[in-house]
Amino acid sequence: MPETLAEPAGQPSLGTSGSGPAAEAAMAEVMQAIEQGHIWLDEKFLVSGYNKAYEKLLGLSDAGRFLGRPFPEVLRHFLEQGEFFDSGDPADFIATHMLSMARREHWRGERVRPNGTILSVTATPLASGGYVYSYLDITRETRALEEVRRNAKATVVAIANFSEHRDTHTGTHVLRVARLVGQTARQLHRRGRFAALIDEAFIDYVSTASILHDVGKITIPDRILFKPGPLTDAERNAMQQHAIAGAKMLNQAGLLMQYSRYMNIGAEIALTHHEWHDGSGYPHGLAGDDIPVSGRICALADVFDALTSRRPYKMPWSTERAIAQIRQLIGTQFDPVIAEAFLEVIEERSKVMLVRWTDSMSVGNEHIDEQHRILIDTINQLASAEIQNDRTIVAMIIDELVNYTVFHFEYEEQLLEAANYPDLARHRLIHRGFEKWIKELREEFTYHRRDQLGERILGFLRDWLRDHILGEDLRYRPHIDGLATPSPEPR
Repeated sequence: MPETLAEPAGQPSLGTSGSGPAAEAAMAEVMQAIEQGHIWLDEKFLVSGYNKAYEKLLGLSDAGRFLGRPFPEVLRHFLEQGEFFDSGDPADFIATHMLSMARREHWRGERVRPNGTILSVTATPLASGGYVYSYLDITRETRALEEVRRNAKATVVAIANFSEHRDTHTGTHVLRVARLVGQTARQLHRRGRFAALIDEAFIDYVSTASILHDVGKITIPDRILFKPGPLTDAERNAMQQHAIAGAKMLNQAGLLMQYSRYMNIGAEIALTHHEWHDGSGYPHGLAGDDIPVSGRICALADVFDALTSRRPYKMPWSTERAIAQIRQLIGTQFDPVIAEAFLEVIEERSKVMLVRWTDSMSVGNEHIDEQHRILIDTINQLASAEIQNDRTIVAMIIDELVNYTVFHFEYEEQLLEAANYPDLARHRLIHRGFEKWIKELREEFTYHRRDQLGERILGFLRDWLRDHILGEDLRYRPHIDGLATPSPEPR
């Protein structure tokens, strides 16, 4: 039998129908033919053998040189080739890996190679004292699943946008709310709150489902939705019906899908995110634990984003003012336990400041300036999520950044066109270049499964935004004074 297919000493039969050289040769042929890669170690963790699929999957043309060598040499080789790009200190990585093997731990996970190949990796201790590592290429399946997930999210966003189809900002509003919901749910999970309900799956479902929280607004007449002043009692009652209407629509959609946690939780949120902790909310006056956790979390995220965003009847509030308002409503409108976790999220994300807004960045137009502040805040929050090593939230912020960048550039270009700005063509090219870059970054992060963006990428974002505002955008300041009109936004 070839050396690369030798069984570790003391191992039981591989399950062939016979024994002897013929059976061993047959088993060797099988091992070389299977698509799953294998490398196995003896009781001293020396490399005993591997198959051709292992060489192919790991990109090794001369794996034979590792036969009889300690497994740390294999790990060190891959570290030097940049395979474990997020491993940290190489010595610590190898030591941790070998300690796990010394403890006879069974391990299963995913590994993304520099070429984008996604491998499912399993490490299994053997009765002889050795180990076998198994590798399976799951790139196609993983990317297909990611496509389904992203398409589902895009569909949910499209539904939300359709419900407020006159609002050019809705896409970014619902994405910001979704992220705050996800971050708050994760913080509750870390603190052990609602342990029977909140797990990784719930965090994924509740954040995406929250995008549909106001889908029922499609039933509200424009004269109410866009009214700049206070609502009458009759108008307020009509507005409040959107919670029931949204839940009904999502429940009906859920029936067509047999069972969809997105739709079920979305209906739950749509119906209950305006309920108050003390029972004075709407539509049913639920109180305390009778309000689903999903609705209680979304209530906070929705109110905070509404307070800090522009509306027809108000200017955006500062984060400090919005937090002060929320603190006053803890115990009445908001669940104290969830509010505590939510405020921790807001406090944590404010600790990182890649770019700081200054008056020197103003282009003399309040709407463009506001959009620039939002872009700066989004990049700062991206850096905060990066430091916390929260890949899910990083991905959500990148989605926000893509959406809001496109919206901002379109708005700015329309303004400059109305002002007959002479350098508009070049300005558009700069915008298209950045859009292309940020979309490619999203694809790289999503499909190559990067755990982190890295200082180089965050530095580029920081410098581009700062330099673009202070350089390119300030050039058009004399052309746009007094031209912008606020886009209508619903309540």
